[in-house]
Parts: sequence; structure tokens; C-alpha cells
Amino acid sequence: MELKGYPRGWFVIEISKELGANEVKPIKYFGRDMVLFRGESGEPYVLDAYCPHLGAHLGHGGKVVGETIRCPFHAWRFEGNDGKCVEVPYAKRIPQKACVRHHRVQEKNGLIFMWHCPRNSEPDWEIPTIEHYAKDGWTEWDAALLYIKTHPKEVVENLADKAHFGPVHGTWVDWFENEFNGHIGIQRARGVAYPRGGGEDRFELQSTYYGPGYMLTEMRSVLPNILLLAHTPIDENSLHLRFGAMIDLSNVRQGGEKFTAQYRENLLIGFREDIQLWENKVYRERPVLVDGDGDLGGLRRWYAQFYESASAA
Repeated sequence: MELKGYPRGWFVIEISKELGANEVKPIKYFGRDMVLFRGESGEPYVLDAYCPHLGAHLGHGGKVVGETIRCPFHAWRFEGNDGKCVEVPYAKRIPQKACVRHHRVQEKNGLIFMWHCPRNSEPDWEIPTIEHYAKDGWTEWDAALLYIKTHPKEVVENLADKAHFGPVHGTWVDWFENEFNGHIGIQRARGVAYPRGGGEDRFELQSTYYGPGYMLTEMRSVLPNILLLAHTPIDENSLHLRFGAMIDLSNVRQGGEKFTAQYRENLLIGFREDIQLWENKVYRERPVLVDGDGDLGGLRRWYAQFYESASAA
């Protein structure tokens, strides 16, 4: 089934620590120019980018005033939580049409999420709290931002692709299963990895997508960790992928920082191997499959629910 447009769900648009107090950033996701800013209260906001007056981009030169953003062209101010104009400094009356579209935003687990829905519907699920986030012994995300020329469905299909672990990553899987339930898609696996630096790392993991673009992997291995994989469409042919790891260092002694840095790099190498494939393959609507490929059909049916084109069909 052809999936047109963009999926519905919560998507990561920034790492919390990367948006400072009163900071303004131009962003582009879902084929739409927008502005992300943090109000004086600390709350993040997202509005469409262009001022309804004469079209200035609020993200290039706009200034935060309280919980509003001031246009750099004529100083019109727009509320972060609803996009309404609250001040035109040289006018007695504010036109009713003086507003920009606002987008629902949530900050959780050190991440800033935006809700996207083509029908502008309200969220029908919430982002769960990570129990270990900001707890003693656990690191911050230290996330990498990767630009990838692919459709997000290519990234999601890794959830069901049991057979690629050995050829691509040198990781051997002894046990593998998928579960799809509502907006949640799960991969469970157990096996052994062979890091590039040598040795072996026996692991057991559960990777869980909460909607179509935000996945957490809880991994029990040499260093217990939680991996972040969040991909957000820029346009229909490219995306940003934020990949990070929270690592439990509570039992690591001297030299832990160097070991942790190498461990993170090994994890990131794995995703770079995937990227090379994603950017140079074609998508098969009707692939020729065998019994060891994993539940690709179940994965595709689960993923299609987030697209308006699929529900219309």
C-alpha cells in the first residue's frame, strides 16, 4: 500500500539541552517551515514560520518576549501557546486574522516533541516517562543528529528485519519476536554482538516504538543502557534521525568515561551501516520473503495506521 504524506504522531524536534533560555530556532519538518522557541517561563513552543503581515520568517531574527515571539520586521508579537497576535505596536486594533498556526509541543525525558496530524486532531496517546532519566548513575543522551535521504518507513522496517543483523552488523540473534498493539510496536531479541574493537557482548533487548517515529531500546549487556532512535520527516524524501544512549555507569570504576565513549561509538557505527543501505536501496511493495525474515507484513500493517492515505483506502 502506498503511503502518501506524513505520519501522525509525536516526533522529536530537538534535544532539550540544545534549546537554551529565550532561544529561537528556525526548523523545517513535514515539509513545513516553523519556528521553535523557549519562552521566559522555560516552556518550548512551535509556530508556523511566516508572519501573516508581510511574510517575515519569525525564526530569523525573532525575539522572545515573555511567552511570545516578536517578528523581526514590524515587531508584531504572537503567543506561543495559540499563535494569536497580541501586539501591533503602531496600531490601535489587531486584526482577527493576525495569527499563525501553532503546534502542540511536549517536553519529556530530555526531549522536545511535536504532535503532527494532517487533520489537526488532538493527540490520542502520550509519551511515557523514562524511569531512569536524570537518575544517579545514568548519563545524558549525548545524541547525534543525522541527516538521511530516505523515507521513514525504511527506518521503521528494521523493527521486524531479523535477518539483517548478521550480514550488516555482525550480530547474531538467537531469539527474536515482534508484537504490535495499538500505537506500540515491539521487537524483542537475544544474542551476541562482536564490537569492532574486539571481544563479544551478549545482549538481551526490547525495542519499543511509541508511534511511528520515536523508539526506545532497553538493552541488558556489558553496560545496561537505553537507546534513543527518533526520526522526523523533513520532507517526503529526507529525515533527521537523532540517535543517543543513556548508559548506567553506577558500577563502572576508573576509566569508565573512555570505555563509555567507545561503547557509544560502536552503537553509532551500527546505525551508520544501516544508513548506507537506506540511502541506496529501492522500496519493494511486494518483496519476495522467506520464513526467516521476520514479521514484515505485520510491521507494515501496523505502520500504515499512522497515514491518512492508508485509512482512506
